Amino acid sequence: MFAIASAAHADEDAVAKYRDYLPEQLLALPEDERRSSVPIMFNGAANLATSPAGELITQANLNLLMYDGFADYDSAKRTFQADLGEEPTGNLTVWQIHSLGYRASRVNMTSVSFFPFDFGGTMTENWASVKGTVEIIEEKIAYPINHVNIQCARNEGTCEYRQIALTLPDENSWVQSYHVGEIADETYRITRWEGQLIDAVPLDNSACRTTQLSLNFETQEFFEIARNNNAGDCETVLGVTLPRLEKPRVSRIVDGHEIIGAEFKSISEETFSYFSSSFRNRIEELAYETDQN
Repeated sequence: MFAIASAAHADEDAVAKYRDYLPEQLLALPEDERRSSVPIMFNGAANLATSPAGELITQANLNLLMYDGFADYDSAKRTFQADLGEEPTGNLTVWQIHSLGYRASRVNMTSVSFFPFDFGGTMTENWASVKGTVEIIEEKIAYPINHVNIQCARNEGTCEYRQIALTLPDENSWVQSYHVGEIADETYRITRWEGQLIDAVPLDNSACRTTQLSLNFETQEFFEIARNNNAGDCETVLGVTLPRLEKPRVSRIVDGHEIIGAEFKSISEETFSYFSSSFRNRIEELAYETDQN
């Protein structure tokens, strides 16, 4: 954790050090310094700005955010800088170029639906199924837009657990696009199948933490309880050390409509804040006039 914190601090220091460089100034630095010290995003911004298509791409990004990038390029740059709360020089720094590209890309981050928002559990004498979205109680989940599918077979004594998630990019992401990935594909051993209740634990119980499934089909309440699986901190195969849980971490499988809708609403609100201030003012004035009428 100390090493990660130190690396993050070093990155923040590098961003602060080079953020106000103009593209030409950055590219004039010794190559060794640019490779070892300058954040990759700033090198990319400098290379873009000085490329043959650099001005055209910058104008297009400004236009996408409702600045007059083509009609009045210099004024558009100054207005964009002013909206950032920075001095409107008309000469974009590498941080401003990076920010412009990020903001323009977010305009295309629309709401998507890549899996059915099914929720609920079905149980028969020898078979059971649960579908929904996992949320961690009292904690923020790393991938809130997710979908889990659990299939249990009494005769086999196992539950197949599969979870996929939609990863949302942020300003530090390599690419500004959604990514769908598999979070879990595990087999659980059923420890109880009684009435409308099923409990199960991982078939492979060698991980740092062990998770118990507790499924109640009568009440439609489905929980995952994660506990420590050893006495101390645990190092994963990827070399990451997981600290001991202070208490069991409880997650539940719920209807994901509200959770997922809130995530996309947040993206929309963020995107709107990136449009030019004059455009946002006109939208707000129009909305006010519409409400009055």
